[in-house]
Amino acid sequence: MKVTWGRVVGYMALGLAGVLLVLILIVTFVDWNRFRTPLARLASAHLGREVTIAGPLQGHLWSRTPSLSIGGLEIGNPPWESAPRLAKVEHLEIQLELSSLFHGHLVLRRVALIRPELYLHREKSGRANWTFESTAPNDDRASPPAKLPAIQNALIESGKLILVDAISRLDANGTIEAHEAKASNELRPLHIEARGTLNDKPFRVDLSGGALLAISPDHPYDFTLKMQAGPQQVAVEGTVLKPFDLSGLELNVTARGPDMAELYYLTQLALPNTPPYQVQAHIVRNGQRFEVRDIKGLMGATDIGGTVDVDASRKRPSISAKISSRHVYLKDLGAVTGSRVGAEESLDASRTTAGSKPGAKTAKLDTDRLFPDAHLQVNRVQGMDAEVSFAANTITAGALPFTHVAATLSLKDGVLKVHPARLDMPQGRLSAVVSIDTRVRPPRVHLDLRVTDLELAQVKSKAPSATAPLGGIFDARALIEGRGDSVRSVMADANGTATGVIPHGDIRAAFAELTGVDVAEGVGLLLKKPDDRVAIRCGLVQFEIQDGTAHANSLLMDTQNVLITGTGQIELGSEKLDLSIQGRPKKFRLVRLKAPIKVEGHVLKPTFALDSGHLVKQGAIAATLGTVLTPLAAILAFVDPGLAKDQNCAPMQSHDNKSEVGSVPPPPSRDAAQLVASAPDTP
Repeated sequence: MKVTWGRVVGYMALGLAGVLLVLILIVTFVDWNRFRTPLARLASAHLGREVTIAGPLQGHLWSRTPSLSIGGLEIGNPPWESAPRLAKVEHLEIQLELSSLFHGHLVLRRVALIRPELYLHREKSGRANWTFESTAPNDDRASPPAKLPAIQNALIESGKLILVDAISRLDANGTIEAHEAKASNELRPLHIEARGTLNDKPFRVDLSGGALLAISPDHPYDFTLKMQAGPQQVAVEGTVLKPFDLSGLELNVTARGPDMAELYYLTQLALPNTPPYQVQAHIVRNGQRFEVRDIKGLMGATDIGGTVDVDASRKRPSISAKISSRHVYLKDLGAVTGSRVGAEESLDASRTTAGSKPGAKTAKLDTDRLFPDAHLQVNRVQGMDAEVSFAANTITAGALPFTHVAATLSLKDGVLKVHPARLDMPQGRLSAVVSIDTRVRPPRVHLDLRVTDLELAQVKSKAPSATAPLGGIFDARALIEGRGDSVRSVMADANGTATGVIPHGDIRAAFAELTGVDVAEGVGLLLKKPDDRVAIRCGLVQFEIQDGTAHANSLLMDTQNVLITGTGQIELGSEKLDLSIQGRPKKFRLVRLKAPIKVEGHVLKPTFALDSGHLVKQGAIAATLGTVLTPLAAILAFVDPGLAKDQNCAPMQSHDNKSEVGSVPPPPSRDAAQLVASAPDTP
């Protein structure tokens, strides 16, 4: 018999049809439980951890919506994890939308989880038990956002969640419920609730959303989230742009609390310390990038706005931000360095905004120290990069008439730089350049602080008839290096120089009125008429700073009638004063200061006493001289070149050094003068 190609093809087709029929019969009538062990082994090899199926296994493949149901499913943890399992599900049902595969999409028609239990754990090293993909040890990439197949209908019944995160210091237990329709006693069909602790403070989160029914990848899914961590509160109105793909989100966020730095445990971003705050913003997530827009809020009594961009594609995220303010209260900015001076007033100003009742009792803050002791969180600084700019046009700063504040901050590879921070006045400027290298322990700090062409006549009280106690141009500069993780520890280790000069000016004759006492002719500086002023021929201060102690190389004020000189030192770490000051009238006075004044105590709480106590008004005179010198003492932390701007200072620096108190001090040392003269100008 002749065999043709047509018959061959026919026999092959008949054979394949027979094999297919046999497979259909086997799949239809086979006991699926025979596949539990092979299926568990296959899943174990794919996930890299043990998978077991203890319950019944059933499949229905010959349908437009094939399905598989599994009972008693357990997924183990990686070998390093002590907990027995990552997940346990009493019953799992998965139904596939077969037609979607022909369009290149995986869509699950239905997923049902009955009494699932999930245990999630992340160590301080960043190793997490929910990470399945293998990455290189030095891979700097961050884990991608969760992206699940589209699910048209999801049911979760009596779900339980345990989350332990050593990085965020989070320990919480939760429940998960997701129903196909809203029940009569439910606010919304999807509800996730968790309770526990975050950074050892009570933690609570509630998430709710609509029914997970007839969901399409092309239609956004809305949800709400409320979170509370101690006093920090966060509320979110969010949208998943493509359901089950968390790489695309739009969020309207409102947050409030006593200190924005505490949001680190929620965001993993090294935010600055702030006074009590309340902010709102619109956030768009696109993969590993976040755009924060329409920022509005208050920090203390200071309004803030601007934009922030976060790139979280690597384990060390980077931030680019432009923050602005219409009106700044200077005391609010002190919280950035941990300063508590003025913090009580800031808290009072923002108490209503932050949600506390006006007049609520608060703990009294310690304001006895000038240098704050809040510690820099080195691990947070090393965990991110940043470029941040800040600017404001109107400022409230007590009697100081600041007109503009601006600062630019950069953080790169553990080196934090401020270049520069500026506080402008109508006449003059305060500026600072700071570098903090956290790659060494303790961190190495360099400060360049300046006062440039500051007209002292601007510094006066806000009373309508007030006049400035001092007049003239003041320039100052300080160059300081030290090691430490707080302002106080850096100052306790500081080395450098601090120099200031008033080439010429004047002092108000009735300056003593600020002390509340009448010492009309006590020091020879004061005249009988309160409006009279005395010329200042030269004012000069120069300190050499070694190992945290500022030694007064030069301290003098030469006026028309009196020469004031001083010696001594200031311990910057403890802020203890040990200065001796004497006034020497240039002409005969019936009443004059015959003994030096000892200035002791602490920088913010100095005490004044005469070495001999026979003068009738010695207490008032000491207080008066202390008041006169306080403006100079307050600005000794700033230093500026150009001490030779006025020739009146030059002759005073050329006198020979004499040992007794009251003599003219020597000029600044050659090294200090060269340091001041050679340093570049602040931008």
